[in-house]
Amino acid sequence: MTTRFLLLILVALLTANEAAASLTIPRGLDRNDRDVVTRTLGLTTGSKLLTNPYPLGGYSGLEIGISMEFIDTEALNRLGCEPGSSGCANEERPSNQELSYPRITVGKGLYQDIDVFMHFVPPLQELNISDFGMQARWSFYQAKFLPLSMAVNAHANQLNIDNKFVNQNFGALITAGVNVNDFSIYFGSGFVSAESQFTCGNSGDGTVDNTTDCNESNIIKNSQFGTHSLVGLSIQFEDVFAAAQIDRYRDPVFSGKVGIRF
Repeated sequence: MTTRFLLLILVALLTANEAAASLTIPRGLDRNDRDVVTRTLGLTTGSKLLTNPYPLGGYSGLEIGISMEFIDTEALNRLGCEPGSSGCANEERPSNQELSYPRITVGKGLYQDIDVFMHFVPPLQELNISDFGMQARWSFYQAKFLPLSMAVNAHANQLNIDNKFVNQNFGALITAGVNVNDFSIYFGSGFVSAESQFTCGNSGDGTVDNTTDCNESNIIKNSQFGTHSLVGLSIQFEDVFAAAQIDRYRDPVFSGKVGIRF
C-alpha cells in the first residue's frame, strides 16, 4: 500500500506541475476592479470537499490526496489602467485565461463523526501562489436503512498571489451524500465571505494608484459575500479514490482529486 501510495502522489504531482498555470494581477485597479478581483479570486479559492461524503471513521480514519482546481480568470484581463496611457504601469493587457493550481490535502477522523481536513499548495516553480486552508466536517445524520448522510462543513483559507493579492475567506455548507458500493455523489449549499488586501502604488507589489484610499499600512481592503453551492462525486477502488466537483459561486469552479484512504 505504501509503494502504491507514493507512486500515486508522484504521478499526481508531475501531472499537476505540468497543468499548473500562473496569474498576472493588473495594476491601476479602481474600486470596481477590486470588487471583480475579489469575486473572481477571493470567493472561489475556498476549501473544496472532494471526498467521500461518509465520515472518515473516527481515530482510525486518514486520507491523503492531491487535487487540481481550475478557475476562469479571463475577466481580469480588462481591469486596471489602459496600457500606454499617462501614468499607467501596465505595459500590456494580461492574457489570463485560467488559474490552475494543485493542493495537497490531508484529512483525519477525530472523534465519531467529526473530520478535519487541511491543504496547502506545494512550492512549484511555475506558480506564484501560496495557499493554506482547513475544513471541519460534522456528519450529524446517517440514515439507518438508506445510504444517505448529511453534514455541516466549515472552512477557512488564506491565499497570496505574488504578494499583489492577499485574501482570506471563510464559509459554511450543509451537504448531503449518497453512497452506493464504491460510488458516491454529494451536493450542498451555503455561503462564503472573502476579505482581500491590495497594495497601493504602481511599482513593486502595488496594484492600486489611488493612494487617497490607502490606510497607514499602504493597503486597501475589499470584502465580498456570496452564496456557494456544489455537486460532486467520488469513486473508490480498494484504498484509492478519485473525486470530481463543480462549485458554483458567481462563476463555476472545476476541481478534481486523487488520493488514498487508510
